[in-house]
Amino acid sequence: MKKSKGILAAGILGAAAIVVKKKLEAEPVRKHLIPRHWDEQEIKERMQSFTEELATGDEEGIDSFVLGKEGKHFNPLKGQELTFLETHFLSLFKVKGNSDNNLRGLISYRVATAKKEYTYLIKVARLNVGEKLEWYIQKVVQQDRGIKYPNQYLLQLTPIRPQEEICQIETDAGTITMRLFQQDAPKAVKNWRGLAKQGFYDGTPFARVIKDFVIQGGALDGSGKEAESIYGGYFEDEVDEGLYHFDGAVCLGNHGPNTNGNQFYIVERNHVDQEQLYRMNLPLKVRSHYEAVGGIPELDGRYTVFGQVIEGMAVVREIANQVTNEEDAPLNPIRIQKITFKKASQS
Repeated sequence: MKKSKGILAAGILGAAAIVVKKKLEAEPVRKHLIPRHWDEQEIKERMQSFTEELATGDEEGIDSFVLGKEGKHFNPLKGQELTFLETHFLSLFKVKGNSDNNLRGLISYRVATAKKEYTYLIKVARLNVGEKLEWYIQKVVQQDRGIKYPNQYLLQLTPIRPQEEICQIETDAGTITMRLFQQDAPKAVKNWRGLAKQGFYDGTPFARVIKDFVIQGGALDGSGKEAESIYGGYFEDEVDEGLYHFDGAVCLGNHGPNTNGNQFYIVERNHVDQEQLYRMNLPLKVRSHYEAVGGIPELDGRYTVFGQVIEGMAVVREIANQVTNEEDAPLNPIRIQKITFKKASQS
């Protein structure tokens, strides 16, 4: 009995939707609005439910979210494992009519399969159809063909290789051990190794620390030595090689494109901002690891990642927990004693 009622309701909705869609095609805009937080929440929840229905592949369920035959635009997504990424209003406006049926909008909708990410530009209408006030997909204005994720392995997750070079940062609070990614960030690693072996970092403090964000060392802005490197000055970014700002990532600090010198920071965040994460164009495996270990995905593509802490995150967190002033400078900074290198197989 429940099933027959559902089919009947869907039939009424489908017929009504075709009629309604024709009436909506040439509506004059009466007033533009600024979306309220509950408008954004409504459309987010509606599109999340739509994503879940797409994943089932059930045509009847999918049609209950769209007007006319707009469901055809989502054929590449039907029946697949899907991740809802985000949706938000690009514009919100009123048209002529009563308050139950006069709200319209233009939204972006991003959704991902395991292999591709898709973006849709969608016109939506908030309507009382079938005695239920809901947002409906009125028209798919534009869609891409899907951005294919690179078929890559995550270097930061691979096991330590025999004879791989390991770097140890000895600090007042203990030792931080990290691996270096020579293959993917060669200039950054060469500079780090060169400066460290010259003793550049010996006795220098972690001069900027922000709990649940980063601890930072090297010559910070204003010291006059920010550009000092083995290359005689600033050198270029290496940001497109598949290294990410996971918790414990070791990265170069800068103050603009291609202004790398000796500044570095270590990511200290064992959780992730879901909203920021899903704004990023990241493969499923990368998103999953961010969710598992934490990190700062919003920094990806802007700063060079050249290493990853493999032991000593407790030391990193102790440094991050220091009392600081208003400029994030520790009142009693922890210093680097020395930096050494060894092969992974050595005890």
